[in-house]
Amino acid sequence: MKFVLRAVAMGLAVWVTTLLPLDVAVVGGESEWWTRALVFLAVGALLQLMNQVIKPVISVLALPITILTLGLFTLVINWFILWLAAWLTTFVPDITLELGGFWVTLGAALVIAITSGIVNGLTGSKS
Repeated sequence: MKFVLRAVAMGLAVWVTTLLPLDVAVVGGESEWWTRALVFLAVGALLQLMNQVIKPVISVLALPITILTLGLFTLVINWFILWLAAWLTTFVPDITLELGGFWVTLGAALVIAITSGIVNGLTGSKS
């Protein structure tokens, strides 16, 4: 149940990010509103799955760089997870997460992290 709440929070964070001018777009499910919501939920579930499986491994491997940069390298790790999710969605037929350049996407990763943290805090699904 926690995974579903976190996936919904992540999907909501991606939706908020697509509303901002950060060159992030989710393509797919344009026929009806509920299919569009399912597309955002699928992207959120993919991001949450990668945050739970891949991100801890990368965080441990990048620990010296993270310490050296006083934690700012965590933002680059979040960008990498977002980029990896965009790459993985190219293999799904009707869902695509499109990203812009590095710096704009780095800002989008920050917005997604903050928004999903706020929504997770409001829903009570802490990690």
